[in-house]
Amino acid sequence: MYRLWKFKLVVVLMTLVGLLLSLIYISIVGVKVNYQSTATIYSMVYGSYEDSSDGVKVMNTYASLLGSSNVCERAATYLQDTGVTASTLRGMVSGRAIYLSGASTDSKSYGYKLTLVTTSGTPDYVAEISNAMAKAFVDEINDLMGRQTLQVVDTATAAGSYKTINVPLIVALFGVGAFALSCAAIFMKEFFSARVYSVGQCEYKKDRILGMIPYQK
Repeated sequence: MYRLWKFKLVVVLMTLVGLLLSLIYISIVGVKVNYQSTATIYSMVYGSYEDSSDGVKVMNTYASLLGSSNVCERAATYLQDTGVTASTLRGMVSGRAIYLSGASTDSKSYGYKLTLVTTSGTPDYVAEISNAMAKAFVDEINDLMGRQTLQVVDTATAAGSYKTINVPLIVALFGVGAFALSCAAIFMKEFFSARVYSVGQCEYKKDRILGMIPYQK
């Protein structure tokens, strides 16, 4: 610990280097703000248990239809006042900017509700896109089933925002990492060093004697 304290300036400098590297990393990656909205889809079949189960099964099984031409073209007609096209929506689905959360193809883990999530780098029409895509998906599945199996229950009202990276966390991780690595390097260097730094290291102590070397004139 004494030797570590002697090298405290090195530790401080390395920690500052770590903080500087964190700022460089943040400047390269960039801090972006994304906007997100959600709409919730339920299987709302008022009838027998079998009908309700069929609705849940269809909702999960055909979740992949979200990016189909039919669904995206339906949604584009609902968004005709915004200028958002079907090709734009298909691109957002393929890029995971629009997706259904909670869907499963495994019957043991079917979701009884699906959440349609829309993420965009701009706040324009994010909630409208979520509602349009949810309604288009519901209409497509209901037409496929021939009955009102699915419904949009919770519509998107506004878009929330979040930053793509957590700046304080990144700075803290780089700083703590540089501090820990510099301390570990100094400790390992001094621990395995053969140098004598104090008189105490040369004092005779029985418990330090590992053996005797025979001496002969």
